[in-house]
Parts: sequence; structure tokens; C-alpha cells
Amino acid sequence: MGHPSDGYDASASGIRRRAEEAREEADHARALRDELLGVFAREGRPMGDDMYGAELDKSFPKRRDAVIEEFHAYIAELEGTHEGMRTSAKNYDTARQQSER
Repeated sequence: MGHPSDGYDASASGIRRRAEEAREEADHARALRDELLGVFAREGRPMGDDMYGAELDKSFPKRRDAVIEEFHAYIAELEGTHEGMRTSAKNYDTARQQSER
């Protein structure tokens, strides 16, 4: 970081590194979501056939879909963070190059 009178200085390489961490987390969340979808597909009706299972089975599809939708939202947030941080790093690089002219 430069002298305080030089203005704000950011580490573009550090921002890029954190952007990659967000991308890796998105990949991990995507893999977990896909694994969970596989479990849902294999298990079919996991609540059983007794009266309690039948009652829970009525709300299960809505709950399952809500869980999967939250995975989608989390992945989208991480991907947006990744892209935003990459753009920020690029902008800092551009500003630094222009200030060095």
C-alpha cells in the first residue's frame, strides 16, 4: 500500500485470488446440489407409507424445491461475487497503469 497522500491502493492480485475462492466455492456448492438432486431421485418418496409419512409426503416436493432453489441462489451469488471481484481487479489495474503514465 502506498503513502496515505497517494490515495487508495488495492492489491489486484489479492482481489483476483479471492475471486477464485468464490468461484471454487460456487463449484463446490454446485457439486453438493447435484449430489443432493441424485439422492432425491434415488430415494423417491423418503417419508414412508404410514399416515405420518403420507402427511409429510404432501409438503415434501415444495420443501425439496425450496432447498434446491436456495442452492441456485447461493451459487448465483458466488458467481456474481467472482465476476464483480474480477472486474474490480481489472479496474484497479487500469487505474494504476493510468496513474503511472
